[in-house]
Amino acid sequence: MQEVALNYLIIPNYNDNMKGDTKLKERTQRVLTRFLSVNTFLTCEELSKEFNVSERTFRNELTLINKFLAENHNTSITSIRGKGLKLELSEVDRVNLISKIRGDREFDYYSPNERFLALLLDIANTTTTTMLYEMEEKLKVSKSTMDEDMRKLRQFLQEYGILVVSLPKHGIVLKGDERTIRSMLYDVINSMTDIDYLMGYRDLDAMNTFSDQFVLDYLDANVIRKIGELYDNVMETYKGEINQVYRNQTILFLAIWVRRLQEGNTLSELSKVRTEIREGPVRNFVDSICLEFNLYPSLNEIKYTTFIIESFNPKDMNNSFDWVTAQLLAIQLIEHVEKVTKIPFSNRQEDLYEGLYKHITGLLSRSKNDLQVFNPLKDTIKESYTEIYQAITSFKKKIENYIKKPLSDDEIGFLTVYFSTSASQIKQKEQHVYQAVVLCNHGISTGKLLAANLKEQFNIEIVAVLSTYELAFIDKLDVDLVFTTILIDYQKKPVLLLNPILRDSDKKEIKAFLLKNKDKRRTVSNRLDATKLMQDILTLIVDSGGKVTKESYQKVEKTFKEYQLNINTREIQPMLQDILMDSNILLKQECKDWREAITKTAQLLITERVIEERYVSAMIRSVEEYGAYIVVGKHLALAHARPEDGVNKLGVSVMTLKEPVNFGNPDNDPVKIVFCLAAVDSYSHLNIMKNLIELINDEQKLNQLISAQDVNRFNQVLYENEEIE
Repeated sequence: MQEVALNYLIIPNYNDNMKGDTKLKERTQRVLTRFLSVNTFLTCEELSKEFNVSERTFRNELTLINKFLAENHNTSITSIRGKGLKLELSEVDRVNLISKIRGDREFDYYSPNERFLALLLDIANTTTTTMLYEMEEKLKVSKSTMDEDMRKLRQFLQEYGILVVSLPKHGIVLKGDERTIRSMLYDVINSMTDIDYLMGYRDLDAMNTFSDQFVLDYLDANVIRKIGELYDNVMETYKGEINQVYRNQTILFLAIWVRRLQEGNTLSELSKVRTEIREGPVRNFVDSICLEFNLYPSLNEIKYTTFIIESFNPKDMNNSFDWVTAQLLAIQLIEHVEKVTKIPFSNRQEDLYEGLYKHITGLLSRSKNDLQVFNPLKDTIKESYTEIYQAITSFKKKIENYIKKPLSDDEIGFLTVYFSTSASQIKQKEQHVYQAVVLCNHGISTGKLLAANLKEQFNIEIVAVLSTYELAFIDKLDVDLVFTTILIDYQKKPVLLLNPILRDSDKKEIKAFLLKNKDKRRTVSNRLDATKLMQDILTLIVDSGGKVTKESYQKVEKTFKEYQLNINTREIQPMLQDILMDSNILLKQECKDWREAITKTAQLLITERVIEERYVSAMIRSVEEYGAYIVVGKHLALAHARPEDGVNKLGVSVMTLKEPVNFGNPDNDPVKIVFCLAAVDSYSHLNIMKNLIELINDEQKLNQLISAQDVNRFNQVLYENEEIE
């Protein structure tokens, strides 16, 4: 519903009453800026898709642009049959035109979008009094226009359950839940502004819109800059890659948080935030923000803010109680998309799984707090990778079963990027003849996708994917070319500006760029994937009737190491039958409730010192606090806690129940079989998870396990050692 409500904000910025010299509309300015930024031919078909207009509308834009160019004594955009459109200008003329575009924009009237945002932010600012007659003068509109703007604003805010009321001496104010007001401001600012510009990661000399300036005035550019500096310091502590999209979203959320707190707008103590405050970089980050801006928030505010930041920056499974759910969904999603698209994603499972797992962990956390990440490239991703996008869309019901709300197109777009990157890596050639670096501020996953496409289509070896704040690192890298999605001032190596999702026009520019710099080509020898080779050898042994034992595996591994063949051991994990011992199987047990069922299953692992007593308490406490999320399939519960809660080594136990027990999951109760998982990291148990997913999807096999009367029969069914009737 929110997405529909936001759509009416995205309307053309027409100004047909302007007189005198030709004044360019906002979209027309962007089209002209596109021609000014390239030296190759562009086609009408390509550009109409890029700007989401019909070819007829786009040709009208060209007519206006050529009229504007003629009035400013510049050559027109020319069309050459078979090649396309091109604007031939000197560098001086280009600079003068950009300056002219900016100057014209300063004297435009406000568009409906801009009036909407200005009105909303003025009302949201509780330190001033909003009077409609004053807003009429400020926005240069009539009373009837202001009345219509207010009607649209009220209609939009109804979707959030927020009212606009008029109070004596206070003027027009927002009335609603504080958390909802913050989410609404977050959604609107995301949809109507250039986040890269707001966060200082786009050229500040470039032409910005009035909407960008309204937001910078409301949130304070200095506050945004300081939060960004504190954030980057925290991520250095994490020693992980900075996802630029998540970074910008986090800073925007925090800038709104700081502004609302400074105005005295706080969360109600009745609004419970289901999370705990753990010491660490994120808590230190929040404390540093409070210290910097002299804030004294309540414990509830601290919990809420810490939770949101962690949901944007999932690092490992220890950050979330949802880590098992995220792993199950990541594995199932890979299997589903591979089945639908016929692309062998399992060949690239390590990188793909890690990216999906971390993103889904954050997705699950955000959904619990009604916060969605905004994806500025979702429409382009949907158009460019339709098959993968549709495959993920057909899986979304399973994700929605966990988040209990619709999965947004923004999230589907992000998930698509991970698969698209993997697909490009699968297709790419092993021989690369150029070495380059990619600069991208649209997020690490988008940067990696661009890098993968450059490798696949143009034999370019991408040494690193960086953001603009890492510009100085280019000098330290052994690269000859720079590909960037943002304007940069870098003179030491050849630079090409591209769209983050490659279009046909970009591909033409790349070919011309490589031809111009053909002296930069290198020869790189083919690389052997030792991990894939070892997996193929082990599979061949099994297919030939042999058996891979622990001893035989170690001998093969030793042989590979002797020949300096490096194996990624994270891709070679034990199977369920390697870990689940007969002594850890209990059948037809009686339990009075779910707590006893967890305790009894876990006791088997305590006896063998796989886990400590406190691990059982942690499992029970998690269900009490977060609900029966451990019931992962029909009649099947997967009891677990975090590794630091008392896991000594990888282990699994299982118990079937004589009489089913309710855990509190309306979709999958009653539970008839309980597994207890003790995991030590994010990877060593992945094959075990795959085995459990097979059970979730095979109701007949699950029922046969529940009915098994002895351990031997249980194992026969579980591992399919005999023909099951």
